[in-house]
Order: sequence, then C-alpha cells, then structure tokens
Amino acid sequence: MSQVEKSAVKSLLSMHRTYADLDEYLEAQLKEAGYAGVDIQRNPVGTRITVFVTRPGLAIGRRGTGIKELTERVAEKFNLPNPQIAVSEVERPELNPRIMAQRTAQIVARGTAFRRAANWTMTTIMEAGAMGCEIGVAGKLRSDRAHKEKYRMGVVPKSGETADEIVRSATTDVLLKLGLFGIKVKIAIPDALPPPIEFSEITEAQQAPAAAAPAAAAPAPAPAPAPAPAPHAPAQRVVVAEAAVATPAAAVVDAPAPQIAAAPAAPAAEPEAPKAKKVRAKRATKATAGTRKRATKKKTDEKEAKEDKQIAKSES
Repeated sequence: MSQVEKSAVKSLLSMHRTYADLDEYLEAQLKEAGYAGVDIQRNPVGTRITVFVTRPGLAIGRRGTGIKELTERVAEKFNLPNPQIAVSEVERPELNPRIMAQRTAQIVARGTAFRRAANWTMTTIMEAGAMGCEIGVAGKLRSDRAHKEKYRMGVVPKSGETADEIVRSATTDVLLKLGLFGIKVKIAIPDALPPPIEFSEITEAQQAPAAAAPAAAAPAPAPAPAPAPAPHAPAQRVVVAEAAVATPAAAVVDAPAPQIAAAPAAPAAEPEAPKAKKVRAKRATKATAGTRKRATKKKTDEKEAKEDKQIAKSES
C-alpha cells in the first residue's frame, strides 16, 4: 500500500471516529429531548448536522438559544468547518430502538422492576405496528452474581439479508445501587421489507385478444366524399333527367328472371365405421345360428313323429 493510500485510509478512519464522538456528545447533551440519532453530511459550504429528537422544543430552546450554543460548542470541540445544526422530530418514536432503550433505562432508574419495564416496552412497541421486538437486560439483577435475561415478542430474524434490512438495535446503560445495568433493544420493522414478487401467468389465448383489441379499437376510415358534379355539365343531360323523372313509365325496366339456386351436391358416402361393421357381423352370426337351431329342431321333431308312428303300428 502506497503512502497516498495510507493517508486516504487514515483520513477516512479519523473522520468516522470524529462522527462517533459527535454522536456520543449529542446523546449526552440532548438526553432530555429524547435523542434518537444524527445524520452528518459534508458539502463545499460546510457541514450539515441533522439531529433527530422526540421533543424538538427542548433541543431548540427559547428563541433558538439552545441550538446556537450547541452549534458553537460542536464547532470548537470537533473542528468541523462551518457546522449547521437542524432539528427534526421523530415520526414514530415507538419504533426507534434508541428511544425505547432510553425510556426503559429511565423507568428502571425510577425504581421499577426491570421485568415490568421490559414488558411495558415490548407492549408499546408491538402496539405501534412492529413485526417483533427483543429486549435484553444484563447485570446484577437479583444477586451479587451478574447474569442476563431476554424477553421477546413477535418475530425477530436473527441472520441473513432480512435481518440486516429490517432489524434495528440499540444499547444503553443505567447505573443503579446494585451496579451497572445494560439494556439492549431490537425492533423488527415490517415497512423495511421489500415488496413480494408476484408472477402472473398469461396464456396464448389471453394474449391473442389483447393484441387484437388495439386493432379493433382503431376508428374505421371515413368514406371518401362523393365527387362534386362537373361545373361544365351540358344542358342536354339535365333535360333528359327531367324528362325521365316526369315520365316514370319510360323508366320501367323488366326485372330479371329469378335464378334457381342449384341443388347442393349429395355428400359423398362416408366410409362405414368399424363399429357398425362389427354390429352387422354380429347380427348376421345370430341370424345364422337361429336358422340352424330351427332346422335342427325340425329334424328332431320329424324323427320323433316317425318313431311314434312305428310304435303305434307295432302295438296295433
């Protein structure tokens, strides 16, 4: 790595370290106003600092005195070129983990049990429309030995791109008589999820009418206007037309004889279906079998009659 690259990396690291120190300083100065974060942008004119708080009136002060003093202190301490601080109000503080962690720490500092404070915080977050939340409390909670407890409501992704996009976390601490308590809040925000992908299946039958619709919607071309009569029409034609109108008998024309439509040709004989052939063959077989049975029965009857006659003669 060359010396120029090293200096560029060092300057970048020093800039981010300055931003982190500025964030901690503003959190300590605007704690009562409900500090939620800061956005820093550098431009050729100077440095624009946007502070997000829940109560902007406390941050601005009476007639803007508070924000002016804060701007002077920031310029002196962090050596920022021409800093300009703007205050913005947080729209939904219940979905900001930094604000909810500070509120939980304030409730615990007043003497409320940490479990009750954690449950109240989770209920508030879920009622605001969060997909899920998780609160962890660590320290000397019940005895001289430190341990930690976690409370969870809803769904909080733990890994993957989904967790990176929708889960926001913040950590704070509060000093009590038993010792230092650490509070960590995680909130899963459903609005940060990308919209789901939907697949629409369009068949060829549906595409054909859609393609034919623009052609059908196009207006039909207007009929061409009839040609105007020639201005130099001879007077003799006009006279003939008037004579034809005055004598309708001369305009009578014999109607043509009605034409007799030719009889449609007889359809060609369709080949006999194999099923019909089978049925006919079956019927012929049955008829032949019946004829044979009748012939056999007739012969048997004649034979029996001859035997009866012989028996009668012998008896006589």
